[in-house]
Amino acid sequence: MPAAYVSRPLTTASHTVAATDPTRQARHIHVSTTDTGTPVIDFLAVERAVNGDRPVPELNHAERQLAARLMTGEGYALAAIVGLLGTEQRTVSRWRAAWKREQGARV
Repeated sequence: MPAAYVSRPLTTASHTVAATDPTRQARHIHVSTTDTGTPVIDFLAVERAVNGDRPVPELNHAERQLAARLMTGEGYALAAIVGLLGTEQRTVSRWRAAWKREQGARV
């Protein structure tokens, strides 16, 4: 279920928003919306959620898991992921453990 994403620096206009809104993260995560093989995931909703855009969209299970994976890859703390996605800390910890096992199996 991995999706392609690229970290890009914020534009000057975005820096203004980030400076005035303390809930915004310092960087913006871009989620590839060209993957049409996953019909249960709204990639735009995931992108909005991981970047803290308001109002935060309601995500289904697969979208929350993808968002958590993207945020983990970007180095977000567990508390930040839980806070933005509204999931249980234990759930995100289990997902992270599963991803580590998955990485070990690929090597």
